[in-house]
Amino acid sequence: MPTNFHVESIVDDDDKYAKFAAAKETPDAKTDKKVIPQLKQYDSKLGVFNFETVSLHFFIFVCFVLASGYAFTLVGGTFNVNLSERFGALQLEILGLVMLRKKIKNRDSVSGISGMTFVMYAVVYFSRIFLALPTRDGQAGFLELFDPNFQWKDVDFDVTLGCCSFLLVLDILKSVFVTHYKTYEAELDVFKAWYLIPACWATALLVRPHFESWTFMYSYGWSSTLYMDVLALMPQVVMMAKSGGKVETPIANFVAATSISRCGDLFHSLFMLGYLRSQEPFSYWLAVSVQIVHLLLVADFMYYFCKARTSANKETQEISLVEV
Repeated sequence: MPTNFHVESIVDDDDKYAKFAAAKETPDAKTDKKVIPQLKQYDSKLGVFNFETVSLHFFIFVCFVLASGYAFTLVGGTFNVNLSERFGALQLEILGLVMLRKKIKNRDSVSGISGMTFVMYAVVYFSRIFLALPTRDGQAGFLELFDPNFQWKDVDFDVTLGCCSFLLVLDILKSVFVTHYKTYEAELDVFKAWYLIPACWATALLVRPHFESWTFMYSYGWSSTLYMDVLALMPQVVMMAKSGGKVETPIANFVAATSISRCGDLFHSLFMLGYLRSQEPFSYWLAVSVQIVHLLLVADFMYYFCKARTSANKETQEISLVEV
């Protein structure tokens, strides 16, 4: 497996916006004379708010973020540092999935996308929803503790926003295995989910975090889900490596968004749950160590992704991680 990923500058679906901006660089002489020189700087800055340069998908996503935040406060919820961090991390996951879905639709192709990774994510998101269902007395358990008289303000974001992520993943799976199956590079997608998923659940039987308020089944389910989450991107990374280290644009943005979201999860564990260090140090550090391993597994990709983005910004041109 290569230790790095090849980076090339190309023009992708967003290039039309760069062309649009370039076309505006040559102003009409008569119009330009009418602009007061002192106001030119404000005129150019306000130009970024031109809706013609904003992707419709991104605009809808921003509206969704605002609407979901407002809905949470409407049912009596109150944002704090903990909830804000989790809300942002889950929204970032959704953004990555929306961007990927948009690219698939624009290209009518799923080349470079690992179906096994999204099989893993489908199981991960479903398990998260199941684990986060409201329970009696705030206990951590499964359906035997489910509280049918819950209040919406107490429902975890993993249930509400998690359902959105789950549905998006199912739609992407349909694109990979049904709609655009002819473009799916199955011969490169060799790290099979049906081996990884049982391995994660078997590992959780042997070693797992377990906190005082958790039942055995919750501890087992939570740990298995954590292990699956850590390995979910591995089929995609292996597929990138087998393709010569080249990375398709659609999946590059998704991997980056997901990795940043997991950085938020690690921040939450280190700074929001720090009180568990002294109470149950083994379980705490085991969970944190697994999250760190997750980030290390994609650190190589993130380094070259950020390097490519930085290089593109300096050259003021659109970039991708592979020529499409």
